[in-house]
Amino acid sequence: MLAKIDEVILWYNRGQIPTRHLVYKVKALSQSLLSLVWDFGTLNSASSQSVSRTLKRNVEDVYIHKMMETFNQANQSNPEELSFGHQAAVMADIDECSFVSLRDVQRLLVVAGWFYSHRNLIFPAIDGLAHESSYELNSDDEEEQTPTINPNGDYTTRSLVLAIGVCYVVRLEDSTRTAYAEFIKEKIETLIGDGPSKNLYKMSGSDFLFHQLDLCQDMFINEVMNVEVYKNIAKSKALKENVFMMIVSIQNRIPLFLVGKPGSSKSLSTKVVINAMKGKSSESSIFREMKRAYMVSFQCTRHTTSVGIGSVFNHCADFQEGQDLSAFVSVVVLDNIQLAEYSENMPLKTLHLLLEDGCEGNSIAPEPSYMKCAFVGISNWALDPTKMNRGLFVQRGTPKPLELEQIAKY
Repeated sequence: MLAKIDEVILWYNRGQIPTRHLVYKVKALSQSLLSLVWDFGTLNSASSQSVSRTLKRNVEDVYIHKMMETFNQANQSNPEELSFGHQAAVMADIDECSFVSLRDVQRLLVVAGWFYSHRNLIFPAIDGLAHESSYELNSDDEEEQTPTINPNGDYTTRSLVLAIGVCYVVRLEDSTRTAYAEFIKEKIETLIGDGPSKNLYKMSGSDFLFHQLDLCQDMFINEVMNVEVYKNIAKSKALKENVFMMIVSIQNRIPLFLVGKPGSSKSLSTKVVINAMKGKSSESSIFREMKRAYMVSFQCTRHTTSVGIGSVFNHCADFQEGQDLSAFVSVVVLDNIQLAEYSENMPLKTLHLLLEDGCEGNSIAPEPSYMKCAFVGISNWALDPTKMNRGLFVQRGTPKPLELEQIAKY
């Protein structure tokens, strides 16, 4: 993992130690406490499945329960098998295991429920885009067999497949994505079973995963960029992926970390998405049916304190109070968050509670729902995995020559 991150992300020295040699940054433990240290290791497969089933039962989202009923009635593979497959695939790779968390399972259910709740809004737009692309494909090769568009497609399966892409695929680098898709393709094919999706696209499970993910990214980038001021901006792979992940994470109040070198469309993505999310006032018909976003951006430095970060979250939470949370969301954007990561003040220690509960206090009483805000952390350097595990994580690598050529031609 360090070798992979070292290729695509900037670093600096922490004192005399190059940070590229570090994964976690911690304080030395007192010698008197060493006898109390216990290594709990990692969860085995049986324990992971037990916790995952408990998370599924505790989810209150009505759309998630509807999805589960649909799968049970169709006698299809249980969706939780996909999450087990991911845990096994990634934990088997020692370089990736530090980024595995059972929070992934909960996020998978939430995101799948969100896609399913917007099925009549998102999937017709995706199918329309696929129909347009099929004409372009036929013009190049008349013998090429193109996907058949079925307006009554299996939205339940497609919702879960897109959630897999959001929670698991996008966080991986290109070569690892392909290997992961091959590992899990049989589970996706079992999930599709004999439902409508089997006849919707005649392709393998891995191809179906990437095809649906690419179409959804193209659909969202077209919606947010359909403005005159953006006509000269290239729709690069980095921009499409960043925009897609921001939309999903903000709408679901799931923390998102964007990590990559300057010029990888991180800040641009934030501006484009926030400008598109205007609720009923949006120019896009799709975003008119989604939450309106209010963004507060905070520029981090090496002098940033936990009090300053906490005040930004409190401001956004106060702005959500009294609002219809199903139609409005406040977004905290921490720009150059890597500077705060390496501050001697350790201000990001407060993020653990803020991202989980939306508060800093020690009260065991549940916090009001308006305290939970959306969050986007933008960084040029790698962050501590303990922080990135609390949200979705996108690592932007160096663009390939072909992608640079396509951007230059735009």
